[in-house]
Amino acid sequence: MHNLLIRTVSGTVYVALMVAAVFTPWVAVPLAFFLIIVGIRELYKMYETPELKRSWPFANIAGITMALAFLFASQLYLFVRGLPHEPGIHVMILPFEGVMLLLSVVAVFLPELIGHHEDPVRNIGMGLLSLVWIALPLCVLFFVWSVQSPAQVLAFLILIWASDTFAYLGGSLFGKHKLAPNISPGKTWEGFLISCVLTAALAVGISYIPYFKAMEFTFTVWHWVVMALLVEVFGLMGDLIESLFKRKAGVKDSGKIIPGHGGVLDRVDSILFAAVPVWLYCLMV
Repeated sequence: MHNLLIRTVSGTVYVALMVAAVFTPWVAVPLAFFLIIVGIRELYKMYETPELKRSWPFANIAGITMALAFLFASQLYLFVRGLPHEPGIHVMILPFEGVMLLLSVVAVFLPELIGHHEDPVRNIGMGLLSLVWIALPLCVLFFVWSVQSPAQVLAFLILIWASDTFAYLGGSLFGKHKLAPNISPGKTWEGFLISCVLTAALAVGISYIPYFKAMEFTFTVWHWVVMALLVEVFGLMGDLIESLFKRKAGVKDSGKIIPGHGGVLDRVDSILFAAVPVWLYCLMV
């Protein structure tokens, strides 16, 4: 009972912070940086060696630099979009963000160039993984929130959380066939299929709520259904990938920062893998 209470309270605080971030930059900006910094630390901690311990600060610098690139680019985008004729908007933004992103990649390679490490390939690979898997999706989500539609980000989060809940309940009640027994024994095909149906139905319901109808993207009901299925498939992949990383590292949780739930990566694994595909789909609609 005590553990359930702890999980409930910490889970409620986590959801409240994420929802609050949708509505106020005073929460969104520090929370984005916090998730990137702590997420990268958890990834390095799972596989920590003396060499990775020395490389971790550079990976954090790389993640922060990438976040700053998206933050500055979003503010520049909004400023230029407010001008009468939006002159040279892409010319102004792309080179600036490109330089910042280049610096973030350089930060990953830098410790291997100035030090003498036994396994530079592993160290560089871990740094690039932390950028692509952790920093980039969170930066993309932040950019969408900043310049396009907070409602879209809120809808995305609702669908992610609903998908996880439906899969858990469906698997608990009806699960018989393991989906990936060598990676995550608790996940079942029944839970996945039930979650697909219920998450798609939830997306249809969301499509009729006035707040979400006001999104910058013009979504039909079918667009919402496709978005829900993308969340379902890529969110599951994100969950399985993080489970694979933990299994190979021999740890149960990525960290202990969220009482009863584990680490940051344990909470945002689905978000990390689904954010970019969903955003790309929204751009194509």
